[in-house]
Amino acid sequence: MFYIIYGDDNYRCHQALNELKGAAGPADMVSVNTTVLDGRKLTARELSDVCSVVPFMTSSRLVIVEGLLRRFHPGDKRGNGNDEDGAQGNKEWQNIADYIKAMPPTTTLVLFEPDMDGRAQGAALKALSQVADKVLQFNELKGRELASWIKDYAAGHGGRISAAAVSMLADFIGGDLWSLSGEIDKLATYCGDREIAEADVREISSFAREESIFALVDAVMEGRVKESQLMLHRMLRDGTAPQQILAMIERQLSIILRAKDLAGGTPAQEIKEKLGLHPRYPLEKTLKQARSFTVPRLRKAFHCLLDTDIAIKTGRYDDDLGMDLMVIELCKK
Repeated sequence: MFYIIYGDDNYRCHQALNELKGAAGPADMVSVNTTVLDGRKLTARELSDVCSVVPFMTSSRLVIVEGLLRRFHPGDKRGNGNDEDGAQGNKEWQNIADYIKAMPPTTTLVLFEPDMDGRAQGAALKALSQVADKVLQFNELKGRELASWIKDYAAGHGGRISAAAVSMLADFIGGDLWSLSGEIDKLATYCGDREIAEADVREISSFAREESIFALVDAVMEGRVKESQLMLHRMLRDGTAPQQILAMIERQLSIILRAKDLAGGTPAQEIKEKLGLHPRYPLEKTLKQARSFTVPRLRKAFHCLLDTDIAIKTGRYDDDLGMDLMVIELCKK
């Protein structure tokens, strides 16, 4: 059997691979009879040798190859860049499709490519898809599909969630299903038998606090003093400590500074990986903020945060006054 699992939805790609492992038999025997290969350095001969190994005390073995398709994917910097025309242009791999057809029936071969953009299909993917028993493509969920996934995930893990809460999670986190699943798990535990509401998301979700910081930084950047102060006091009233707010603003400004450095011609996917911002929404917001902030203004903002931290800790200002003065200073362009 020959499977191809790929797409930019990392979560569902791994879920499909785990389901394939689960269907292969008892976990201990599957583990013994599974080999994972690095496709970025793999030779066709090595793949042939591994696939020809007889399974141990079971009827089949599983061979998982990661990064082979990306290796021949045009323009993918994570590949080795040896072949712009894909597997068909590389003499070593020209006959791989023929070998797969003649592969021992005891071997299940999986080309596993999470985080690969399925919209730009290279020659290797097109050629091998023709001989695959099954091709599973998982692209990032959006809109109604994403909302449906959130609702189904909550129901499948013993929770109920309101439409407003679904919409808020989708807005805050986007299609990052790893983060969504973690947030829903926390919310389901917190809410117990009752339905997860919008207020619960605001109170529990770390992404809700992150969104508040994005909004606050936006307001500060545009010089909206009164709105910035209202957001600040709302965060303080909700129980966020001044030092935590300072740390969150400092982190966002640091990310903005790094994004400014990377933004000159660097692909968005690469920026996302280097910044560690997996959800698409924070990446887009950060890039927008990076375009608006100048380096001198960022430098001034860092000094303002430091001065505020020292003033509060030394007792020169109380928490509310210190934070209010900080916001006023940050709003100056």
